[in-house]
Amino acid sequence: MKIDVSFENGFEKAFAVGIVLFAMAALLLVGYLISPGAAYAEWDSASGFGDSYYLREIADNIDDVSGELSGISGTLSNIERALP
Repeated sequence: MKIDVSFENGFEKAFAVGIVLFAMAALLLVGYLISPGAAYAEWDSASGFGDSYYLREIADNIDDVSGELSGISGTLSNIERALP
């Protein structure tokens, strides 16, 4: 199957591009309207849920890393004390 699309002038090309852009914008709008609001919580800077959730997650990760670094520091101190 072969589809041949041709335009007579620049206006027809611009009109076709406009229709395609309008269709894509309409699909984006429909997708935005039917998707759950929670899906956009992380993108919305006014959302307390998204901000507090990710800040808590980052704080937990920092706590984990600082605990690991403290353990490494203790091990290095023990090795240093054991050296002559």
